[in-house]
Amino acid sequence: MKKIARLFLKAIRIFISITGLFALIMIALSFTDYPYFAYHWTGNKTISQTNIPAYIIVMGAGGIPSEQGLIRCYFAAELAKQYPNSKLIVALPADSIDFETSDHSRMIDELMVRGVHKQRIFSETKGSSTYTQARNIAQMIPVTTPIQLVSSPVHLYRSIKTFEKVGFKSVSGKATVEQSFDESLLFLKNDKGKIAKSPDANPGFRYNMWSYLQYEIAVLREWAAIVWYKIRGYI
Repeated sequence: MKKIARLFLKAIRIFISITGLFALIMIALSFTDYPYFAYHWTGNKTISQTNIPAYIIVMGAGGIPSEQGLIRCYFAAELAKQYPNSKLIVALPADSIDFETSDHSRMIDELMVRGVHKQRIFSETKGSSTYTQARNIAQMIPVTTPIQLVSSPVHLYRSIKTFEKVGFKSVSGKATVEQSFDESLLFLKNDKGKIAKSPDANPGFRYNMWSYLQYEIAVLREWAAIVWYKIRGYI
């Protein structure tokens, strides 16, 4: 019994040591640009649209208002202006009984606020994952139809591969890349107009580090999802 207890404690110590080392590596990387590049890599690797998309598919994310929900609506509305003959499909689960108060309905409202006519917007409300959404949309429109997906950079690779897996022949993506804030505005300038760092102005620690830690979590989560989708045969 004591031997089992010692082995158990040893396993716990090893686990804690590995977890601590992993955490230190994550923190160290958060002071570099690698998390940013990793987060945006899949968005930059997507296939360019060679055909005008007949459908712009907005992949839902969380509620409305939310960071990803709003930014995806923004980019989808911009694409709708670029391709005025394209239709839009919002892919987000919704309760058919209480649809008007759903996040799905609010995404449609957000698109309309940004100038997209309601008659151009269609809904996919049953899918609960990227795979089921792609499968359901493949039943709504011909798979030969050129489509363009709107999603976060880290999610775009899996989205495109999933839609291709269910049969779509012409799939591209639009990454919802946010604009960077000019860090120089956080610094003070001296009388000569040159930037003089203020003692309390350290954007690398106050802003970038925490944002990059979030990028690391998003990338790890997405990599796990990609592995799972490969195992399941979804991509």
